[in-house]
Amino acid sequence: MNEFDRKWLSADPAGEPLLGTADIQSLADLSNSVSIVHDMRLVPVSPSMLMYLAVAALLPLLPLVLFKYPLADLLAKFFGRLAGL
Repeated sequence: MNEFDRKWLSADPAGEPLLGTADIQSLADLSNSVSIVHDMRLVPVSPSMLMYLAVAALLPLLPLVLFKYPLADLLAKFFGRLAGL
């Protein structure tokens, strides 16, 4: 503990350069590692990624739905439900 105090807390660091020292670099590496682990999720998929995947999977089916139900009927049902009719 005395060596740490002498090096980092005293006014005269005995001529050692403060930048590029191994103990500060190791502390920075450890801090970066801890922050990366802290930001990890249990499942590596975000909700926005799932939404993009669902849109990409359902988009090719849109022409088939429009063959079965015309666009005018779908819009009428949508706005009817939106209006509470």
